Amino acid sequence: MGPTRIPIREMTGFDPAVFQREYREPAQPVVLRGAASSWTATRTWSPEAFAARFGDVVITPSVNLPDTEVPYHSRDVDHRRTMTVRELVARMEAGDRCYIDQVVVGKYPGLEDDYEFSSLQPPNILTVLVWIGSRTRSGLHYDYIDNFFAQVHGTKQAILAAPEEARNLHVFNDAHTKSQVAPQHPDLRAHPRLKRATLHETSLEPGDVLYIPKGWWHYLASSERSISLSCWHGTPLGPLHDLKVMLNTRRPGPWLRLVRDFFWYGVFRRPYERRLYSPPPTGVMLYELVFKR
Repeated sequence: MGPTRIPIREMTGFDPAVFQREYREPAQPVVLRGAASSWTATRTWSPEAFAARFGDVVITPSVNLPDTEVPYHSRDVDHRRTMTVRELVARMEAGDRCYIDQVVVGKYPGLEDDYEFSSLQPPNILTVLVWIGSRTRSGLHYDYIDNFFAQVHGTKQAILAAPEEARNLHVFNDAHTKSQVAPQHPDLRAHPRLKRATLHETSLEPGDVLYIPKGWWHYLASSERSISLSCWHGTPLGPLHDLKVMLNTRRPGPWLRLVRDFFWYGVFRRPYERRLYSPPPTGVMLYELVFKR
């Protein structure tokens, strides 16, 4: 018996009042079907179009990615490479599992006119990011900011879990924002508490926008060719949320690792190896918060 799986609610036709009342205020995810279908990005963007328009732009994608739903077991340094957009697209065409993740859209001049998040009325836009990849698996994690996630080319499977599910998601001891579970094909012997979780699922087609409230755990798995946009907006979560997540795990492991990493990597400045798609260890983040580094 695995976790409970339910579909993410959907809206067809964006109604600001309904969205505010039923989704933003209670912090609930929703798929806005077709909300980006009229964008130039949805109609014209493709990996080949990026290669033709921005082929010489230098980027640092992750390549030769492991075929896993939990990429955080790998080291970022083992997969991160410097190359041009043209070289990345060539790797995609050759079948490499690769990803240019979390790049500010301004790195590709002129794209700002190809999308329009303002119709969704996001307050205080922090940044818009572009994601281009082939057969990618994000891993289950949470972010500190609200996200309108727009699928503009290819498809993605999305699996979400509420913030209070942290205990059931078997977070890494040294990385409290990352989960060890494989959401699509879980190993319930290794992660038995996942059986108690409720997972919210959907499939995103070009033109769909997924609202991911801050603090919600999410996992995204792409088709062979995919381009997405994230509009991070609103007021970010603060350290109090991290404390709640740590308390919710109800395990000594994350706390012991936090203290160890705070001193070993923070106070004593020992080098650490960053997990793929991950921030510094939790203890390092605490050290930097305390000493404002």
